[in-house]
Amino acid sequence: MRSIIICLFAALLLAGCTQTAPTKITRHTINSWEADIGYAAVVQTGNTYHISGVTCGGANYQEAVSVCYKELGGILARYQLTSQNVIKENIYALDIEALQQQISVRKTFYVNGQYPAATWVQVSRLYSPEHLIEIELIAVK
Repeated sequence: MRSIIICLFAALLLAGCTQTAPTKITRHTINSWEADIGYAAVVQTGNTYHISGVTCGGANYQEAVSVCYKELGGILARYQLTSQNVIKENIYALDIEALQQQISVRKTFYVNGQYPAATWVQVSRLYSPEHLIEIELIAVK
């Protein structure tokens, strides 16, 4: 009985010492100016894609929301992804009430009601003063 306990203890100890290979990280650049600012538009870890915030402006929030989701759709498509692969969305807006009025525009981006976990935050300023919103995504292939 004692040898069985020692063997089980040794097996548990060895199991805890195993190492897994580090996840490969790939940084994808979409725009030539990204290096000047110091970021990557998309960072891929395994089958997870972290999409940096896309900022959009326009005459109003309807235009800004439409433009942002169109651009995000193009970024997803580069990696053979769709909105159905999106698991997390963060939106930063200068006016949260104006953003809330565009929920129907946002919903057209997500097919068949496959919505991600989401966070919406009002901020006082985005990178460029003319931008109204910024949307970042996490998607899984």
